[in-house]
Amino acid sequence: MREPGPETARFDGLRLIGAFKIAKAVLLLATSYGLYRLLNPNLVEHVQDWLTTLTDTFERRLLTRALDWLTSLGNARIGGILVVTSLYTGVLLTEGIGLWLRKSWAEWLTVSATASLIPFELWQLVFGRRHNLLAVIGATALNVAIVWYLAWKLRTAHRRRRAQRRGP
Repeated sequence: MREPGPETARFDGLRLIGAFKIAKAVLLLATSYGLYRLLNPNLVEHVQDWLTTLTDTFERRLLTRALDWLTSLGNARIGGILVVTSLYTGVLLTEGIGLWLRKSWAEWLTVSATASLIPFELWQLVFGRRHNLLAVIGATALNVAIVWYLAWKLRTAHRRRRAQRRGP
């Protein structure tokens, strides 16, 4: 077993991205659990009863609209969303834990998975609705930065290995 040295003990870009991916997975897991709980009709009825007790009409209207939209999806569609969300949560956890442990395969996985989202984010910027423009710009910029940093790390490591094979 390797002793933790300066390379494994420090908090660097890999660990920062790994922690970010793990945090996203935890938030997605919590959201998925909440969505799963909405499959229970008793809970939906309880939330609707609770909404009638709210005194702020703006909050009540906003939450009622959100609950109506969620319940209009139907159980089959919510189940499909939960499956996709669970799979993506697994990918995020794999990326995050692998990056935290500084595994090269995790860098490749993260570059591939994150880069695959950038075209959709760019499409959203160009053709999508404008109500969440800052969020899409922020997510796109963050994903581009993550892909650039990890690609730079992978390229540097590849050059170092190639130079070591050639010898002095």
